[in-house]
Amino acid sequence: MTICTLTLSPALDIEYRTKAVRIGLNRTAGHVVSAGGKGINVSRAILGCAKKNGSPAGFTLRTAAPLGGPTGEMMKNILSAEGIPVTAVPIGENTRVNVSLIPEQGEPLEINAPGTPIGDALERITDECLSDLGPGDVLVIAGSCPSDVPKSAPSDLVRWAKNRGITAVLDCDGEALRIAVNAPVKPDLIKPNKEEMAALAGCDPNDPKTLAEAALAAGIPTVIVTCAGDGAIFAENGHAAFYPTEKRPVVRLKGAGDTFLGAYVWSHYAMNEPAETAMKFAGQVAGDYVAGE
Repeated sequence: MTICTLTLSPALDIEYRTKAVRIGLNRTAGHVVSAGGKGINVSRAILGCAKKNGSPAGFTLRTAAPLGGPTGEMMKNILSAEGIPVTAVPIGENTRVNVSLIPEQGEPLEINAPGTPIGDALERITDECLSDLGPGDVLVIAGSCPSDVPKSAPSDLVRWAKNRGITAVLDCDGEALRIAVNAPVKPDLIKPNKEEMAALAGCDPNDPKTLAEAALAAGIPTVIVTCAGDGAIFAENGHAAFYPTEKRPVVRLKGAGDTFLGAYVWSHYAMNEPAETAMKFAGQVAGDYVAGE
């Protein structure tokens, strides 16, 4: 079976470390350049799980994304060095760059560019990257829409996948999530964080009970609501359960939800483990990620 992640708005992420964030000149102690985007992060987590725990015979991981210009080439090189298989659809503009300035104390400063316009790449993605997927395969659609792509695109991709017997997993937010949840053809699984679930349902993001009720009422077969360091809510078949996370030292948070989703997808779909096992496994993997292990 194949698990394919699709990131419509990938980004080259540059992270700077500094003593403090101030107006004017900020001198940095060092920087890290990485290939980012929610689907790419999911692939990274799946690959890590497969390397550490092994994967079933015939399992294939694919990572699809529109990439363009020198920044797109850098991303391809970074992903190749990590061993992440990338199927890149060429686009005319440079892939966006996101910048983070992280002080020793206090809140980081993040500058995220809008998703790079992809032109006709959306049609080419289904033709060139996804056309050989079929029953038994999983498509993970994760992240925001590019600036020239309608918010209905993730829902359209879900319909495309479901019509071919492909399991459709969706991780997006805002209007794109609302459209997908209310569409006639729905994803098999959605994974909002607690703020995204609360915004969708109009409930309190800090009340696990109302979040669980909202997840059950969403009309999606499986809903996972990640609640940062507290754990995650799993809702399926009219029942909801909370899976707490062991408290760990926090080294990094960005990408923790993507790591959780990747670990769950690998455990449940690739390894065919029960949802309860997959949820506990995903919590452990995400905890290791946050702790920098």
